[in-house]
Amino acid sequence: MHRAKNQAGVTAIGLILLLIPLGLAVYIVLKAVPVYIEAFSVGDVVHSLKREVDLPSKSREGIYTVIKKRLDVNDIHSGEKGDIDIQKTVNNVTVKIDYEVKVPLFWNIALAFRFTRAPWCVDG
Repeated sequence: MHRAKNQAGVTAIGLILLLIPLGLAVYIVLKAVPVYIEAFSVGDVVHSLKREVDLPSKSREGIYTVIKKRLDVNDIHSGEKGDIDIQKTVNNVTVKIDYEVKVPLFWNIALAFRFTRAPWCVDG
């Protein structure tokens, strides 16, 4: 019989019990990272509106079309029309995108992410 001081290491069951939470954490990170990358791209799209010279002269529908085209080019499907708030005055345009993304994990469990891209003002 071996004494306790000569025994060292992790048993197979102990290893499995360590790997399950680690694997779950890695799986959740792999599901969440693309959502955050997409959120940063949405922010870039909204921020790029500052470079648009004739934006204040466009209608709300025209501004939405510009935003939607840029989202489509970046292969972003999160910004629906109800998620995009366009406030237009005579001299400036304020755009705010507020949306939620749900990512299924397994069975009936999902991760929910809510993003708000702060208003960007474009002065005319």
